[in-house]
Amino acid sequence: MASASSLGLRTWVILPALLCACGEPVLYRSDIRPVTSVAEAKPGVFIPPFRECKSPLPGETGNGPNGAVCTNVAISGSTEAGKSFAAYAACDVVRTQRPYWSAPPARVPAADDPRLSDAAYVDDLAWVKSQIASSGCVCCHDSRVVASAQWDIDRGPLWLDSLSDPGLALFTGLADSTVLGAYPKHENNGFDRTITGIPTNDTPRMQAILFRELERRGITREQAAAVPPFGGPIYANQVTPPGICTAGEGVTSDGRVLWKAGGARYVYVMAESAKNPGVPPNLDLPSGTIWRLDVLARADAVQSGIAYGTTPPGTFQAVPDRVRAPLLVAGTKYHFTVLRDVGVPSTNCIFTYPAAPAPVTDAGPGPGPSCDAGTALGRACTDDAACGCGAPYCALQPGQTQGYCTVTGCKENPGVCAAGWSCFDLGVFAPGQPSICTKP
Repeated sequence: MASASSLGLRTWVILPALLCACGEPVLYRSDIRPVTSVAEAKPGVFIPPFRECKSPLPGETGNGPNGAVCTNVAISGSTEAGKSFAAYAACDVVRTQRPYWSAPPARVPAADDPRLSDAAYVDDLAWVKSQIASSGCVCCHDSRVVASAQWDIDRGPLWLDSLSDPGLALFTGLADSTVLGAYPKHENNGFDRTITGIPTNDTPRMQAILFRELERRGITREQAAAVPPFGGPIYANQVTPPGICTAGEGVTSDGRVLWKAGGARYVYVMAESAKNPGVPPNLDLPSGTIWRLDVLARADAVQSGIAYGTTPPGTFQAVPDRVRAPLLVAGTKYHFTVLRDVGVPSTNCIFTYPAAPAPVTDAGPGPGPSCDAGTALGRACTDDAACGCGAPYCALQPGQTQGYCTVTGCKENPGVCAAGWSCFDLGVFAPGQPSICTKP
């Protein structure tokens, strides 16, 4: 008689601490082809950074293997000094990694500005411009590449005027922007942004220029340091402590990984003390990560109920990178995080293994007790399944266990929001997410 494994069926084995699909093949990062273009990715999905080596442009030489120019295709990446990042990396990929929209400049200098006659000042700004031109920042801040998001290095010799005062505080490094991520300079063509907020291969010179600009604008270093940390929701998600998981969140005794808020592109099981996952390249793998499942940018998100330690179609195991996921220990607390995409958590909580399964209700299938949009609007929910009808979206804030049902599409159709409700475009912070009506 043929064995289950020889028939290609899933073989389940009982282990002391966990029921696991030990006969199920596991895909690791080295087993998969990464997504390197927007064309092969799902619309609005974050394409993880990767390193790409290209032949140098005519008249240029490269410092990489066989004379190639190697560049981290990331918003925090830099190509070789003196070269154009946009020429060696795909900016449309980079723009999937951070919310982008065009915006007018903070200031426009006068054509007869007396600083134009200060050769040293103009030379300094030209050097800073060249440093930025070699970085991923140009993908949003160079009007030769895309409609610029406020500050624009192609806005004449005095381009720095297009930068706001808070932006200048970030440039200097006095305002905290660490949650936006950074490469070690030895992995980034010598460019560093752990001291200054803008990448540079000459930190003392960059700081000296930017500090002089602070002084010219009448801004003290104390005032610059008082600017709130940058990152918006990325920062908020980084510093919000995990809550306590409720029934239906975590890993159950039969090995199911459960959460309540729709599809996921990253699933983490970590030590209880692990920090919240942040953005790549240096904050997306907190110390204490025990298991991380990644969904490829070309694949659909996975749903709650996947088996711990397995890799469903379109996924791979990022941690551990070469061996199967370790067994979980009964009675131990774990930090459990589920991301809709990078920087967009839907679940962030602490559970004790084994987690309680989702409670069984008698509600049966369907959208809920009423299909009247007015009744569904504002109804308490934990996921979209509790909503339906005319208010199908569960607005669940990161770190919260309960949200409310609401209407989507208000950006495109402002009239859909009820009286007193406001429209909030989630797509600004998480590309691919809808605009929703928010409570008064």
